[in-house]
Amino acid sequence: MTDLSHDGQPQLSKHRIEALVDGIFAVAMTLLVIDLRLPEHAHVATEAALQGALVGLIPNLISWLISFFVLAIFWIANHRLYSYVRHADQGLLWLTILSLSGASLLPFASAVNGQIASTTGQMVYSGVMIWMSVSTLLVARHIHRHLGLCVHPMSIGAYRATMVRSFGVMLIATLALLIGYVAPGKANFVFVLMSTLRPLGARIERRYARAAATA
Repeated sequence: MTDLSHDGQPQLSKHRIEALVDGIFAVAMTLLVIDLRLPEHAHVATEAALQGALVGLIPNLISWLISFFVLAIFWIANHRLYSYVRHADQGLLWLTILSLSGASLLPFASAVNGQIASTTGQMVYSGVMIWMSVSTLLVARHIHRHLGLCVHPMSIGAYRATMVRSFGVMLIATLALLIGYVAPGKANFVFVLMSTLRPLGARIERRYARAAATA
């Protein structure tokens, strides 16, 4: 029998949702490597031919590397958010599924962006990044506003830090798209800036914690 919360909504097990999250992220991260293959028409009978074929894979390799760590970052973000959750409701379930739809689409976007250096490819890739960021922000907002779902409430500092990270990814994805109009194939390097978002978020959490301690 499904338990009901105080507002009559069913209390859904967070563990089954987390298992689904883990499975989809694992599959998506594995699918990324499928695009790293030598062209079927390539002749690699010699050392020089093999080296030339591998050099031709560099754009795909860069796209794989960025996409793999982007998925890792979003998986960590989901894991962090669900650490606050005791049980889920229908709203959190569907917002999480929305987030997973973006994760499942990233291998396709990575393939498009890696194979063809074009503005359209960058638009697809950046669009999926923004999609995942918005859905992660919506998950965080739902958890922050529904205290009945939580083992312990998400602090305002943790919520603000999640907002900064999510909007930061959106800004970086938008910047990559703009650069893609000028220099297709070079814009992906902008996503290296995502490495600054974690320490920035931690700094914001510490600032709010200090403010709460002195209040």
